Amino acid sequence: MGKHLTEKERYLIEFMYNKEKRTQREIAKILNKHYNTIYNEIKRGTVKQNDTHLKEYYIYCADVGQRRYKEASANKGANNKVACDSEYIKFIHDRVKEHYSFYSANEFAKQEGFNTRVCLTTLYNYFNKRFIKLKKSDMPYNKIKKVKQEKETKRVYQYGKRSIDEREDIKQRDIYGHWEMDTVQGQKKKKGCILVLSERKTRQELLFKLDNKQCSSVWNTLQDNWDKLKHHIKTITCDNGVEFSTNCELSNNDLIEFVRTNLYYCHPYRSGERGTNENQNKLIRRFYPKGVDLSNVTQEDLNKIQGFMNNMPRKIFNGLSSNQFLKLNEMEYLQT
Repeated sequence: MGKHLTEKERYLIEFMYNKEKRTQREIAKILNKHYNTIYNEIKRGTVKQNDTHLKEYYIYCADVGQRRYKEASANKGANNKVACDSEYIKFIHDRVKEHYSFYSANEFAKQEGFNTRVCLTTLYNYFNKRFIKLKKSDMPYNKIKKVKQEKETKRVYQYGKRSIDEREDIKQRDIYGHWEMDTVQGQKKKKGCILVLSERKTRQELLFKLDNKQCSSVWNTLQDNWDKLKHHIKTITCDNGVEFSTNCELSNNDLIEFVRTNLYYCHPYRSGERGTNENQNKLIRRFYPKGVDLSNVTQEDLNKIQGFMNNMPRKIFNGLSSNQFLKLNEMEYLQT
């Protein structure tokens, strides 16, 4: 004996109740429904009308009952599957508070063994209906993606710089080892700065603390770490900022040779040519919004954020993190 009525059954109720003048118990017996179901339905769909003498009377309308039923269904809360699993909701809430996206939080929930399974759209619906107690300010930056349009750009040649036009085609991200380099700055009057290296295929991230935004700080940092990095880097692409100028002394011969042959510069005002960098920087901004003083940030702080970024489940890798994706393809990288 089902509780919910169909639209067809509502029109049968309208005919039997209004035309045949049957009682609610008779209708319940004919439709094989509980009496309370019929009673509540007639109460829901009853409307007031006037006859030709302007005398008021009440009548049941099936279309009114159907419309009110749909409105009530649309406004009801989350389904019992999630409403009964407060631990799952708390887990998602806490992960988002830790700067993870809904997708990453949901993937972590799967790894933790939660039986509750909901899709990403459902999570956002719960957020919009305030079932998950989060503010918009807690959510990662999000915007509608724009379709990339290739623009014809004049080749830019500067003395001592190799243009991105001379770089081999790496748009397909088939090969490991092609990196993009950028800096993240805090308050303009402060000297603190972060050097960011982003690997295009695995989205691996390397973060280094810089005392200032001068080119000497950038290249000294790379020199100090070059013996560990050189086996993982084929090319680096950066913008035309003064911090990436090579007009400073380099003592590491391997790095000098790399800069001469494998360092490439984007066209001016074309940040989209370092799209991986730009997207990764948004993750850093979850921890250090624009205008924050970075002078007191330590390398240990950056190592934690680096770990956050490299261990975060990513939709582009079907839930794997950058570290997991790197390990999965480790043999390929050792051969290239």
